[in-house]
Amino acid sequence: MNAEVQQLLLDAGLLLLVGMAVVFLFLSLLIGAVSLISKVCRRFPEAVSHVTTAATPRKPTVAAGISAAEVAAISAAIHQHRNSK
Repeated sequence: MNAEVQQLLLDAGLLLLVGMAVVFLFLSLLIGAVSLISKVCRRFPEAVSHVTTAATPRKPTVAAGISAAEVAAISAAIHQHRNSK
């Protein structure tokens, strides 16, 4: 019985080490990928300048076939819906 417990503890330790190594490698790759993307974005800022964030308000645009009154009504409805929550 003692040998079985010892074998189970060795298996558990091995599983622990393998799991920690996999997590470490994954996080290292993730950090490397984020760093690489950051360097690319700093090197080519014009490629990401058209991207808008959620913090920057967007102006409503009037598409072909939609009147400005319809856009205003839809914008008012959205504004009222967001403030009702």
